[in-house]
Amino acid sequence: MTESLSHFLDTALAVVIGVIGWAIKKFSDRLDTDEKRLTKIEVELAAQRERDNAVENRMSGLESTIKEINQKIDRMMEMLMKR
Repeated sequence: MTESLSHFLDTALAVVIGVIGWAIKKFSDRLDTDEKRLTKIEVELAAQRERDNAVENRMSGLESTIKEINQKIDRMMEMLMKR
């Protein structure tokens, strides 16, 4: 009887350790998946930031060009008004 109880307890302990190991493995896999997803999001954000910077640079170039065009138009209108 003692021997069968010991065998039962050994089996129960092995099952409990196996379940705990399985749970830890699942948790670890989930952390890895979340880390990969976060890395992907960070890469996408960095790419978006670069695109935003490029657009801002183009916009600032356009602003200066528009200012120059406005100045030229103002001068042309002044010349036409003088005539």
